[in-house]
Amino acid sequence: MFINAVIIPWVGLLSAKLVPAIKRKMDNGNPYKTKKTSMAALRMLYSGGDYIIHFKYSGMLNIAYITMFYGMGMPSLFPIAALNYWNQYVAERIVVAHHMKAPAALDDRLTVNCINLLRFSPMLFLVNGAWMLGNQQIFKNVWSYIPDASYTMKSDHHFLFEVNWATPASLFGILGIALWII
Repeated sequence: MFINAVIIPWVGLLSAKLVPAIKRKMDNGNPYKTKKTSMAALRMLYSGGDYIIHFKYSGMLNIAYITMFYGMGMPSLFPIAALNYWNQYVAERIVVAHHMKAPAALDDRLTVNCINLLRFSPMLFLVNGAWMLGNQQIFKNVWSYIPDASYTMKSDHHFLFEVNWATPASLFGILGIALWII
């Protein structure tokens, strides 16, 4: 995820800048002396590419859901996700402002769908976080040993009805699921 946060936005910016520049240089480097035979081909060469926004939304949803799913067990994912969003914001602002055509006029349906999908990520964080915090192998160092290979090992990853460090996440997870159902 760190590679995705640091490298991917800047690779997109670099490719948005270099690929059209190389194509223009191969054409002759001068818009007044071109190898293109039609005005449409010349216009396509010197205009920017289409900005495909649904890929950007899917990347944002991917980062949000990975961070929420594993964040309770690996809290370092939160600053990495913040770095990813900041890098993506800066790189995409530069790409849209300088290297792409004007975006198509879209309605708000894609944004509303993205926000509706993001509403489930806190539930995922609470439920999976309660499961991670309630794991007896991590906090109490409880192991289920087996005498030999013919036995199956119990995972001890079951929900215990006791007050411990996972209780707040469990209660908020149950409350959130109940409110979501209602």
